[in-house]
Formats: sequence, C-alpha cells, structure tokens
Amino acid sequence: MIQRREFRYPGTAEDVSRLGGLLSDAWKVAGFFPTGRLAVMNLACGRADETGALAAALAPAKIGFYLGIDLRPETIAEAQARWALPDGEIEFRCGDAAATHRMRQLPLFDLILIRHQNYWHEPVVWDRLLENALNGLKPGGLLVSTSYFDREHELLVAALKTRGAELLANLRHASSRALPDAPGKSVDRWLAVFRNIEHRTLNIER
Repeated sequence: MIQRREFRYPGTAEDVSRLGGLLSDAWKVAGFFPTGRLAVMNLACGRADETGALAAALAPAKIGFYLGIDLRPETIAEAQARWALPDGEIEFRCGDAAATHRMRQLPLFDLILIRHQNYWHEPVVWDRLLENALNGLKPGGLLVSTSYFDREHELLVAALKTRGAELLANLRHASSRALPDAPGKSVDRWLAVFRNIEHRTLNIER
C-alpha cells in the first residue's frame, strides 16, 4: 500500500500508527495469522486514514482487493487521492455502507473493518450495516471494529452477538488518545474482532 499524500490533520499519523499496533495485538488474541492475498472492505471509511496501518498489520499477507465505502463524496475523493495499491485492486466508492446487500458483484471478504463505529447515533441503520457485514464475510473471515467510548462499544458487541457473531478479541486501547472536546471518548478506545459462527460451523463440516 502506497501513501501518496500526507494526512490532513496533525496527530493522524500517530493515531493510525498506534492503531496498527493494536490490530497486531488483536490478531494474536484472536488466533488470526493472515497469509496469502486478502480481500478487505472498509465500511463507513471516511478518509480511510487507517488504510496503510491496516495493510502493514496484515503482513506477511498482502491485500489483493481493497474496497472503501462512505456516503460523503469529499472524503472518498480524499481517500482516492491518498492511497494506491500497485500490486492489487483498490477502490473507494461513494455509497451507503448499510446497503452493501444491494451492491452487485461484491466478493466475499476475508476482513471487514469498521473504524469508530457510530451505533449509538443510529442503531437501526447500524443493525442493518452489521447484518450485511457478517453476511459479506468468507468462511473464517473477520469483522473488526473500533469504538470511541465505552457504552457504544458495549452496544456494538451485544448487537453482533445477537446476530450470531463470536467475539474473538476485545481490547481496551491503553494508549488511546483522549478527545479534549468529548469527555469519555478517545481515538480507537476499544477494538473488537468477531467471526460469524454460522460460517465457522460450515467450515468445520467441510
């Protein structure tokens, strides 16, 4: 993964670097050892600042296909300008991350990332997004999400368990940067890794 433009905001590089370390820790807890060429989707990706850190955390595996989806055209344009994947396919698409079930020709994904989920704000929308994300995983694929604050993270975990997801790792980020204008919130405060239980069962039966 090649970064062609600097990040827009001060502190972003440090935040995503810390996120990369947190992801690596989560892989160990979850027993995930990525290899080969992976299909990765970043839902509600915004500027997709975390793209490079995610690619690095997945090494020695390489990303063969990377798709970012967000509603805001300006953030998608910034992501497109920043990231390149010379030895794979990369796409940033302006669209509804909660409507992936309506998007034709999407492959199943080895890993789906939702950074700084917003379940607290619109639970009905996020229920649909989470259901679609689980259905979009390959057998053995992982859904990874970070949260800004404790209560929202608890709601996310409960919502995914209700939908047949198994919680493989649930990490509190010790070095999460506090947000001075939002007490109780911090950058990537929690990170959780899930697997679809139905997919796991099918994989065992085969």
